[in-house]
Amino acid sequence: MADKTSLPPWLFNLDGIFLGFVGEEPSKAKSIHLQVEEDVLTIKIRKELRERLRSRLQPGDYLRCIGRSEIDGDTIKLKALQVFTLLPPLPKSCPVAPSFSHSSPPPHSSPAPKIQVCRKSGCQKRGGQALVTALQQALRDRNLHTQVDIQYTGCQKLCSEAPTFTIMPGRHQYTRVKLSRLSAVLDRHFAPAKPNPQ
Repeated sequence: MADKTSLPPWLFNLDGIFLGFVGEEPSKAKSIHLQVEEDVLTIKIRKELRERLRSRLQPGDYLRCIGRSEIDGDTIKLKALQVFTLLPPLPKSCPVAPSFSHSSPPPHSSPAPKIQVCRKSGCQKRGGQALVTALQQALRDRNLHTQVDIQYTGCQKLCSEAPTFTIMPGRHQYTRVKLSRLSAVLDRHFAPAKPNPQ
């Protein structure tokens, strides 16, 4: 019998810096530490990939991990189904000092959090419109509506798994979203601001 608290797995697509294998013996490691922006995540690697990655990865390599995440109580478990080595991003500093207008963000500022929702009619018909309404209300309830933007996108290539959304930064993708679980997902990604006075 399935546990009532278990949730369906969600897709993730994360780019970050490989810090090392989990455990004292890299030759037996099943997971890696990946630094994604300010966070260090533990990601389990699919069995078929482990031996190849153990022999090739070096700390400091820039990786893309694609896989599934599952919520287990208060913990989000990440399992990578694919791992790619990437070229590192260009450094943020530039030898020529750029000019910034008043509307430009200051240099080295972290990107503003946003929730990307597909605007295509297929996703909208499969619950996308109700999802946007629920997201707007959930952000207002947490007093985050001025800090987290809802951004409409083109097709996210997940039509059969609608309704879907992606939380940025980090490219956390959620598919077949149940509105009843929306609050739990948002609470894991965004610290609530001071509550609205009633």
